[in-house]
Amino acid sequence: MKRVIFFCIISLGVWACTVKKKAAESDTLVPLDLSQKAIFHYGEDSVIADDFLYIYQKNNQDVAANELNQSVRNYLELYINFKLKVKEAYLANFDKTSKFQAEYQKYRQQLAKPYMVENRFNEKMVLEAYERLKEEVHASHILINVPDHIKGSDTLQYYQKADSIRNLALKGQSFAMLAEKYSDDPSAEQNGGNLGYFSALQMVYPFESAAFKTPVGDISKPVRTSFGYHIIKVDDRRPTQGKVKVAHIMIRHQPGEVEDKSSESYKKALQIYDELQKEADWKELTERFSEDLSTRSNEGELPYFSTGGMLPNFEEAAFSLNQIGEISKPIKTRYGWHIIKLLDKKGLEPLEMLRPLIERKVERNLQQLEMQDEMVEMLKEENNYVPNLPSIQLAQSYMVATPEMSRPNRMGVLFSISDTIFTYSSLSDYLEEENIQLPVDSMRAKELYSQFEAQRILAYEESHLAEKYPEFRRLAQEYKEGILLFDIMESKIWSTAGEDENALMSFYKNHQDNYQWDKRIEATILDARSEEILDKATEMLGQEEATPSTIKRIEKSLNTDSPLNLQMHHDIYEKGEDRSKSEAVIDEIEWKVGTTMMANEGRFYLIQVHEVLPAQSKEFEEVRGLVISDYQDMLDSEWISELRNKYTISIDQAVLEQVIKQLKDKNE
Repeated sequence: MKRVIFFCIISLGVWACTVKKKAAESDTLVPLDLSQKAIFHYGEDSVIADDFLYIYQKNNQDVAANELNQSVRNYLELYINFKLKVKEAYLANFDKTSKFQAEYQKYRQQLAKPYMVENRFNEKMVLEAYERLKEEVHASHILINVPDHIKGSDTLQYYQKADSIRNLALKGQSFAMLAEKYSDDPSAEQNGGNLGYFSALQMVYPFESAAFKTPVGDISKPVRTSFGYHIIKVDDRRPTQGKVKVAHIMIRHQPGEVEDKSSESYKKALQIYDELQKEADWKELTERFSEDLSTRSNEGELPYFSTGGMLPNFEEAAFSLNQIGEISKPIKTRYGWHIIKLLDKKGLEPLEMLRPLIERKVERNLQQLEMQDEMVEMLKEENNYVPNLPSIQLAQSYMVATPEMSRPNRMGVLFSISDTIFTYSSLSDYLEEENIQLPVDSMRAKELYSQFEAQRILAYEESHLAEKYPEFRRLAQEYKEGILLFDIMESKIWSTAGEDENALMSFYKNHQDNYQWDKRIEATILDARSEEILDKATEMLGQEEATPSTIKRIEKSLNTDSPLNLQMHHDIYEKGEDRSKSEAVIDEIEWKVGTTMMANEGRFYLIQVHEVLPAQSKEFEEVRGLVISDYQDMLDSEWISELRNKYTISIDQAVLEQVIKQLKDKNE
């Protein structure tokens, strides 16, 4: 808890110091590059103005324009003290301890999450999903199931089977017939693999992506998902229909009846439809005849749904209605006959409204392994990836070769990212880390190399976040220095002050004037809703001492019908204290032994002053916490003076003026 509080103290800038330097005011300022100029130097180190500006703005919001000049100067002095202490922590090697390293790495990992490629890729996926939501794809598929225990190169035979079926379709064989014959999707026997229309976020991502990327009339190459390999035929695409809200009356199919228009269920549905055409009451007919028990009492109302959200026939009929209140003829589904009434229609909502829903679905549906290839491709493009194809082919050949083949040159470059090269030595280290035994087959060799390359590219990205994102660098630095400051303060100030009893007692005696009680009284206060309740409470209290148990008993007895009837307090009160409104009346009476009755703001009070305590010194144990805090402040102040004498401090007044001007311009 102390550490959390400590970080709050740093951020609020409450460390005491004396402002020793006052900058000269200047009417004319030449613009300076604050990202390059140091605002102050301390010893051999310095702080760039942009970094100071960042930390000042973060911790000093809503500063009035007329207070800005002094606020910046005061905060600068506080920040100098902070940096001096951190410098001492580095010199004392606090950053080398295992405790510090573990804690800092934990904080850094948390800070890095919003900047990692996964998060940026997720944002890319959110935007991509929203664009795809503007369209609906009509597709069919054939699934070749891959058992869960089959991994890696062992899936090749399933891929080849899917590819051979695709070739049959490309040669003109009926896709529906091929689906009925070969697909492992159980529904294919009835629908020939037809999935109807669907939009984004309704299928697993690799399937969705392939469907949206395949032109109308084409058949995709085999696509791997968690179910197996799919080949997808895209039959049509259209603009999104948005969402629709309808109500329905359902008449269920009767057991054993023929499910066509000769059935009794259809005739009943048609009679209801005819009544509605004669302006019969929808609510009454729904409550009387609808056999959908979940919606019958709610006038048959269903939630909004979009394409793919309902059975195809029901959905098609619902979206074909155009006028609010329009009613469809009976529509058949596998459940029965439905009469549908249009309640509302709306197009695709703005991204800002859909974002939370899209983000949840993206996070839930996209598995890391499915994303990794595309994330790596993104990083390759961002970081100027350059492969050395001959070396890569040689490395893969070595992984499948006989032992007689000579080992590739360990320093041979496989690829580079920005200014960093990765050699065969890196690949060798990776294979050793993963306990890979060579040789392997050629497909496995390609997989292993791809995994190695992906791992190194992702690791490179994580290690260079501070260079790519100044805000991350500042946050990480802020946490790092905060931990160091806490550790050195704990060692040099807090532990010393809390453990040295002799020093504490000596400090207490030398500053006893700071630890004095003012005149106090010991009193009991009865605060009642009415005079009647006050009289009852006074009678019950009688000659008893107002102990916590007595107070609790009396309050419980008189507050049975309302907790506002009575409040009782017994305490020692001192002038100037903050107190509850119920106890504030203590300041309205004369502080002498005796009893006072009074009314105030509709409440009735009895105040018994039992004893008047004169002004006196506070005992050490009464103020031990305060003495420790004051002693720590003294040690801290002395330490700051030592550090300011130890290191030469120089403030660039021109840069400081530019910082103040920039803040003023921003506030105008």
